Amino acid sequence: MKLFERMPDGVTVDGKFYKLDFDFRNVLKMLEFLAMEDLMDDARDYLALKCLTKHPRNIEKVLKAVRVALSLIPDNAPQGEKLTSFEQDAGLIRTAFRQEYGIDLFRERLHWLEFTELLQNLPNGNRYEEVLGIRARPIPHATQYNQKEREWLIMAKRQCALHLTEAEAAKKYERDVGNVFAGIMAILPKEEVKTANGE
Repeated sequence: MKLFERMPDGVTVDGKFYKLDFDFRNVLKMLEFLAMEDLMDDARDYLALKCLTKHPRNIEKVLKAVRVALSLIPDNAPQGEKLTSFEQDAGLIRTAFRQEYGIDLFRERLHWLEFTELLQNLPNGNRYEEVLGIRARPIPHATQYNQKEREWLIMAKRQCALHLTEAEAAKKYERDVGNVFAGIMAILPKEEVKTANGE
């Protein structure tokens, strides 16, 4: 987003402007509904858009425009390992915003784009950033010198681990299996790779 641009307060679809409330709480609720796989698509989309407006209209097109306006990742886009959860890390995020910016997320309104920019640019030195660092840090290969470091990191990762939903756990398993297979294929001689691919 350019410095001279105003934060959007709605989207334009087929020449018509739809005014929407992009407060971060509303967008988080919307994302929660969009992640509900046990709802019918039409009901899920209606409830998701209702988080931003009292009168949802032209739902499919408006939601698509909302994703673009708010730079939300499409469901089918490739994603890396999940490092944070707005639900599980809510307390850490609120504390970090109060500590670093003096913003009380219980009381203050923030546009979604402002909220995400501040969240992504939190400086080091707060517990939230420390937890993200632990989750992202790979466990080093064992050597005769790093046993204590490995034990500490493994324990810290357990304490900070995200509780994945069934859908997220299934995606993670799929990704991990794919990574293992890719690793095996990378170390096999070329002749064996051709055989494994049925060539």
